[in-house]
Parts: sequence; C-alpha cells; structure tokens
Amino acid sequence: MSKIKTACAGAAAFAGRHKKAVVALALLAAAAAAAALFLRGRFARPANLPAVGGSYVRTVTLQKGTLEDSISATGTVQSSEVSNVTTDLKYTVKTVDVQVGDSVEAGDVICTLDTSELEESIQKLQESLADTKATAQTQYEKAQASLTEAEENVKSTYDDMKEAEDERESAKSAYETAAAAVSGYQAEVDAANADLLAKLNARQSALAAWQALGGSVDANGDPVDPPAPTAEPAPGDPSGGEQAAAFALTAEQEAAKAALVAANSEYQAAEQALKTAEANLQAAQSASSYTSLSSAYTQAQTVYEQAKTTYENAVKTSETAEESRDTALESYNKAGESDELEDLQSQLEKCTLKAETSGKVTAVNATVGSAVDGAAATIQDTDSLKISITIAEYDIGSVSEGMRAVITSDVIDGEISGTLTQISPTASGGGSSSSTFSAEVTVDDENSGLLIGTNAKVQIIQSTTEDVFTVPLDAIEEQEDGASVIYVRTGEEDGEPVFEQVQVTVGASNDYYAEVSGADLEEGMIVRASADPEEATEEVGGSSDMMMMGGGEVVIAAPADGGAAMPSGGGNMGGGRPGMGG
Repeated sequence: MSKIKTACAGAAAFAGRHKKAVVALALLAAAAAAAALFLRGRFARPANLPAVGGSYVRTVTLQKGTLEDSISATGTVQSSEVSNVTTDLKYTVKTVDVQVGDSVEAGDVICTLDTSELEESIQKLQESLADTKATAQTQYEKAQASLTEAEENVKSTYDDMKEAEDERESAKSAYETAAAAVSGYQAEVDAANADLLAKLNARQSALAAWQALGGSVDANGDPVDPPAPTAEPAPGDPSGGEQAAAFALTAEQEAAKAALVAANSEYQAAEQALKTAEANLQAAQSASSYTSLSSAYTQAQTVYEQAKTTYENAVKTSETAEESRDTALESYNKAGESDELEDLQSQLEKCTLKAETSGKVTAVNATVGSAVDGAAATIQDTDSLKISITIAEYDIGSVSEGMRAVITSDVIDGEISGTLTQISPTASGGGSSSSTFSAEVTVDDENSGLLIGTNAKVQIIQSTTEDVFTVPLDAIEEQEDGASVIYVRTGEEDGEPVFEQVQVTVGASNDYYAEVSGADLEEGMIVRASADPEEATEEVGGSSDMMMMGGGEVVIAAPADGGAAMPSGGGNMGGGRPGMGG
C-alpha cells in the first residue's frame, strides 16, 4: 500500500471524525496561509525533501503546554450600556450642545427645544389662574368673617343660656322651699278632696235608692215623702182604711230616706272639711309666697328653654358657616392648581434634553430649527463593551453563563479576556439549517482597545488543563485491546523516518488535541501527526508552500486542495482555534 496520500484525502478523513471542527478549520485556512508566507523566509527547506515534488511525513514535537477545550464564535462589538436621548415633543430644536465623539456624564444637556410659544401659553394660563384664585380668596374671606360672627354669636347665646339656667335654678330652689312649707296643707286638701269625692259617691247612691222607691229631694237635696194616693175607697170599705194605710212609708222607704239624710249630712261635713283645708292651704301659701314663687319658677323655666333653643340654633348656624368656610378654603387652594398647567410645565422641563447615562456620543440626529424625529442622540459607554455572538445548537449544552472567554480582533494586538454573561433561552433558525442561540460575552478589560461596531473572534473556554503533553487527535491509535498508542520517531531507514509505538494514557481533549501521559514520554519527542502512516504522509507539489519547524517538523501552509494547514504541537492547544504552538 502506498504511503503517499493527498491532502484532500486526509482532510476528508479528518472531517469524518470531527464534524464540528470542519467549519473552523476551513475558516482558518486563509490565516494559516498568511502565517506560512510570513514564516517562509525564516525557516530553511528541509534537506531530505525534494525541491520540487516528492512527499514528507507530518510530525509534531512533544511539548508541555495548556490544553483548552473551547467553542469558537464571531460577533460584533457593542456597548453594554446604550441610551437614546428622545422626546415626543414636536417643538423645534433651539440648540445642539454636543457632537459625535463627545464624552458626556449623566445629566449633561444634549440639546434644547424652542420654548417661546410654550412659555407664552404658561404665562396666560397662570394669569387666568391668578384671577380665579383672587376671586376664591374673596369668597374665603367672606366665609371666614361669617364664621367668626357665628362663633361669637354661639359664645353670646351660650352665656345667655347659662345665665337663664342659673336664674331657673335659683327660682326652682325658692319654689321648692315654699312647696315644702305648704306640702302638709296640700296633703290635707288632697285628703279632704278624696273624702268629699267618696261622700259624694255615697250620697249619689243613697239618692238613687230613695228615688227608686218614689222619693224625691228638695232644692237642698233633702228627701221629700211621696205624694198621698188619690184613689177612691174600695168597695166594701166605707171607712177608707186601705187609703189611710197608703200614706204611711214602707220600712224600705224609711230606710232609704234615713240613708239619704245621713249621706247628705256626711257630704256636707266633708264639704266643710275641704273648705277648711283649702283655707288653711291658702293661708300657708300666702305666708310662704308660694304662688308668686311658683309663677317665677315657671317663667324662669320658660326663659331658659328659649335661651337654650337660641343657643342650639346659633351652634347650627356656626356649623353651617364652618362648612361654607371649609368649602371656600378648598376652592381657594384648588384655584391655583391646573392639570393643564402641570402638563405645560412638565413639557417645559422636558424641553431640555439630557443624557440619562454617561458615555460617548455616537450619533446626533438633532438639527437646529427642526423637530426631533426619533432619537436626538445616542450615548454608548465605550468602557463597558460586549460582543454579541451566536452559539450552534450542538454546542449549547456544553456552555453556561460565567465561562471565561478569550477575545481577538483585527483592531487590537494580542488577546483580551471576557466572560459569557448571557445566553438566550430560545433558539432561532432551525428548519433546513441548525438552530442557533444568541449570546453575549462581556469584555472584562475597560481599556481593551476594541471599537464599537467592529468584528471580534471569541473563544469560550469550556475547560483548561495545565502543563500537559498534547498531541493531535489523529496521532492517537486505539488498539483492539483498548490500549492507546502514539508513534514516536526513533531514527531513519533507507532515508525514511522510523516510528515506533509508545503506549499512552489519554486524558482531556478538545476538537483537535488530546492530553497524553506515560512513563516513556519525554519533552522534545517527534510524534507522527497521524497514527495512520498514509494519512500522515503528504505529497509535495512544485507549487506548494511549506516550511520547516524545529526538530524536523514540516508544516504545509497552503495545501493545493484548499485544506487547512495542521499545526505543530506544544503551546496553548485551544479547541476551535488551532494555531502555531508556542
């Protein structure tokens, strides 16, 4: 089997094992070509290679370095903090106070609008409100005067009521003293009245019984016998014996007559007793001035009730006056307020457009004499930068926020550090192509030298292994018994390099390199770049660009088929960005 294999065949085999690396390698072909042209003049052509045509074996020098597993992405440099100075007011611009490139602080004036028309409207409205407030003040003063008068009237009527109450209490005390003095006599009158009423009822009963038996009474109420009968003598009784018997009162009549006489006598006695009691009462009342004191007390009570009513009416009038005063005060306080005025004054404040954040002015769209359409200016913080990138769906599971990143760009020399700070939770794209996730890498260095809007390359570091031997993935062969070996050059035979197996333990790896360790490994060993000798052997055309690295390593800078140049070993072996060892 021939040991010669084209670079195209090698690239195809590589692509079959490392699908994710193919795109990155293709992108790096141009960079490798440029490096080859630069280094061509610094390294001599190997003596064992033909000047034109022939073949060579790709090798790497075993060196200790850092193995990084990373994901590559490109993106655009942006500011982490961008603010637009905007307004919805349609007044024309009066002044523009900044220009592109100026550094501003939050609160600095960006531009001002012409407020002459607005200020005139505010003045007219303020004058109108002042007139309204003056009228409201007059109404308030009147209401306050009415309240003061009503409160004074409350005090005056209260004093009158208290004076009338004192006079009533004095009259009441005098009346109660007199009433106590005549109370005994009044009790006698009351008892005599009750007795007289009882005697009157008894008399009326006796009179009714007497009248029922045919009797009558004279003008004084005394009983009068019934009239004599007028009937003729009965036949057979010429003597008139039956008629004589009719003039005699019956026992029942006699008894009724006697009862009426007694009732009349008792009634007259009771009547006389009442007169005596009343005379005694009158004498007692006269002696104690009871009647005049009673009248004075009644009059004092009437005066007090009137004074109390007057006071209560004065209180109600005062309460009404206080409500009127409060209403007038509220109207006065609101007279100087106006939603329209507040709106105009708010507009006046907004006519001075200020920066909300500190940074550098990157755009100015305000023109004197024209209304602002869109953002008057854009301010970006040039010291706080980020890079917007996309991450392929097959890589999204292996990255997380907080991972370290390495950033390079054509506008800066070397590398700067960054941090993966944001990953979109939703993918975009899909369908016939793979989905991607938007992400942001924050630039850690404030003075990074990156410029907003430029492109940058980002390596998201997934893992880092320090101070280890690394070889290309293709240099490792896994044997049937599971052991892993690499092929180390031990000499030459018939002008051809001789490689022997060395057993190794494979550790961490990325898309291009793997960590190897073993007791037989030494710094500086020459390792065949591919375990398959045919894949490691490259044909050199007359137009190929190649260069010789230390230790006899050969690197093809620009293979004729357009494949990516393979890097030599050592240095920082970052997955997704193969490069020259160092």
